Amino acid sequence: MSNTSEKSPASGSPITDPPEPNPFTASEFAAWRGMLRVYSTVVRELDRRLQRDHGIGIDSYGVLITLITEPGSQLTIGELGERRVLSPSGISRAVDRLAKEQLVARTANPADGRSLLVGLTPYGVQRLREAQVTHHTTVRELLFDNLDEHHIKTLGDVWEKAIPGSVSSPIWPL
Repeated sequence: MSNTSEKSPASGSPITDPPEPNPFTASEFAAWRGMLRVYSTVVRELDRRLQRDHGIGIDSYGVLITLITEPGSQLTIGELGERRVLSPSGISRAVDRLAKEQLVARTANPADGRSLLVGLTPYGVQRLREAQVTHHTTVRELLFDNLDEHHIKTLGDVWEKAIPGSVSSPIWPL
């Protein structure tokens, strides 16, 4: 929307907003807005329910679920940060919180003696399994229950087409 009610201090002429550069088509905008709204709605509600029912947020859940998918349920702290797309300080804070709750344990990495391995504790596995009930119920309620199997498969196909590896790779594509 152009703003023509104000005057430029330098020239005294009306100020107009520059046009939007390379605007989205209506279809692009609808797809983008929809993806953002669905993602935001599901993640906010997941975080709220996980906090309420299990005392862990979506970020902590993400760390736990990432660890359980690994052999021995452990990764170096650097690999864990990369997989969770967190900065070194961000993953350190997340691991510190989870370690205080005894959901993960840090040990020296025998492969190099310098890095830390982060692994799930038996208590961490138990808490994750409890939280998975809430996670799965919430995602189904907010997303999958409104779709049939064909639509769910199509969503996976679309995400994979948009960013190859986003569905098929066990780690986040770069």
